[in-house]
Amino acid sequence: MATTGPTLYEILGVSPDASASEIKAAYRKRARKTHPDVAGAEMNGLFLLIQHAHEVLSDPAQRAEYDRTMSGGYAAPAAEPAPPPADPPPRGWVPGEQVPEELYSGPLPREGHDLGRMPWIDQFDGVERSSVRITGAGLRRWHWALIGAGAAAGTIVLTQLVTVTLLPVLVGLLGALRIRMTRRFPRRLTAILALTTVVLAAVSVFYSWIGPSSWHAPLLGLGGILVLIGGVWWAAYELAVRERLRVPRKDIPEGFYWGEPGETLSHAQEVFGLDRTMDGVEGERLTAAEIGYFLGSIPGVRLVNGLAFPGSETADVDHAVLCGRRVALIDSKAWKPATYAMVAGQDAIRVGGDEGWSYFPAHMPTAVERYRASLGGRRLGAEVRGYIVVHPKSITEDLELLNDRTDGAVRLVTASELIEELGAWFSEDEEQATMVDRRLLSRLVCSIR
Repeated sequence: MATTGPTLYEILGVSPDASASEIKAAYRKRARKTHPDVAGAEMNGLFLLIQHAHEVLSDPAQRAEYDRTMSGGYAAPAAEPAPPPADPPPRGWVPGEQVPEELYSGPLPREGHDLGRMPWIDQFDGVERSSVRITGAGLRRWHWALIGAGAAAGTIVLTQLVTVTLLPVLVGLLGALRIRMTRRFPRRLTAILALTTVVLAAVSVFYSWIGPSSWHAPLLGLGGILVLIGGVWWAAYELAVRERLRVPRKDIPEGFYWGEPGETLSHAQEVFGLDRTMDGVEGERLTAAEIGYFLGSIPGVRLVNGLAFPGSETADVDHAVLCGRRVALIDSKAWKPATYAMVAGQDAIRVGGDEGWSYFPAHMPTAVERYRASLGGRRLGAEVRGYIVVHPKSITEDLELLNDRTDGAVRLVTASELIEELGAWFSEDEEQATMVDRRLLSRLVCSIR
């Protein structure tokens, strides 16, 4: 059967006698480059075509039938001339898969990555990102509607037991309106209501011990009304304040990143100069592209760019990558090749060169400490690590990274080391790897500067 379009082998970029493993590797490589989450919606048609080619050629029966229909109509493409031998890569440079130019086409060299050291790519093959389990999601609006209806019904019933009923109801409505207007919870007034409820309950229990009393039922009813008022205020605070600070539930399954890499450096030129500012922007863009391309196959991975540094008005954390309840804070650097080391006992980086050593501060250890304090409590329970990833501005010289710190809180890494360490950490627990904690993600998104 003759064909005027590309064959399924040509779509995958393999020869007709390719092995099953070669077909799978070619599909994985091309699918990652054309996936709509990575390349945009305009690549959806090509992505579906690549999927179809893989489905046919990976099934022995379908492939045999396809080869039979192609017999006589398939002409092997003419062999292309062999390219001239390339110069050997610099010492220490990792050859392998690079981020596609569609994701990063800037001036920084794109480091090669060894796909053989990324088992998570096959581990989650076929698992859709939209299938993640969302934890810490909170109650849906219809849940709150039922709670409100129940509170109203309970208030109506209990007011029949109390002579003065309008005052507690008015206090509840005014408190809910105050929360709506000020975005703050009336903690002192709530404490007073709680104390009053405890006193009423104690008096009611006392009357129940000494015998029937005409005051017993009204006191119990008034205490119930105060409890309901507190419940209404809590529901109003959750809906009017906390829900507005959370990432919308509908955005989590398909969403991958929040915040634009390098955006927080838009006003840094006056402080750092144009060249250093542009290096920072390019470093953040390249890091974000590598995280999305190589870690995006782990369903629970999400990326937040441009976080505020806790307690500082000027500094920031370039990226936060989270998966389940694990968070990696990352600073991206574009530096000239040299020897860099994290100094033991200091929040500083030592830079070596022909002219000796120099030091400059590194705020990432402090950022990790403060984010651990805010995210690692009983409510969120997050594990936090810190990384400073260095992208060399040139590959003609050697780049050496040393880590003298023994606490392991923050490490200097290359891009390939960052991807391999995060991929192994995120994928070692499959439950964590397929989970997104909405509270944790929302806290990080709210930290975007």
